Amino acid sequence: MTRRVVEHRALSKDREELVVITVYEEGLNKERIRKDSIFSKKHAVLVKRDGKYDWK
Repeated sequence: MTRRVVEHRALSKDREELVVITVYEEGLNKERIRKDSIFSKKHAVLVKRDGKYDWK
């Protein structure tokens, strides 16, 4: 199974720039994640091999 990873930037209350990385559970497709995170520009995929995840 694969897991989707989404990255976007945000500002904290102190006006500091934050990088927000969200790792979604297995089984969600790209279209669903794009609806949930409309501001994200960077999408990646983690693939499970031998019990460990690796970047695709």
